[in-house]
Amino acid sequence: MNVRAHDLTVLLRAILGTLPGATSIGIHASEHWAFVLITVSSDEAVVALGEALGLACDVRIGKRRWWRRATSEAEQGRLQIVVAGPPHAGQPPRDGTGTASS
Repeated sequence: MNVRAHDLTVLLRAILGTLPGATSIGIHASEHWAFVLITVSSDEAVVALGEALGLACDVRIGKRRWWRRATSEAEQGRLQIVVAGPPHAGQPPRDGTGTASS
């Protein structure tokens, strides 16, 4: 690993450290689009980080699990950011902080 690669990993870890509750960050980008996925440790962290980043919160329902997430996109979908909480079994909450979607 050269200095440039090392500096990139240090920068990404530093960014991760500024995101409360975040446990990982992944970036997939091309010349024309970018997708950022931030995983967090709790549903409360999804809500807090979603608010801090100006994202809309909802509940995503899979076949056997659900999770809270916060999302946004810009530039006609070419820029997307998702904050995803941990998966849960059972029925999702209907507490007004997000609407269930599949």
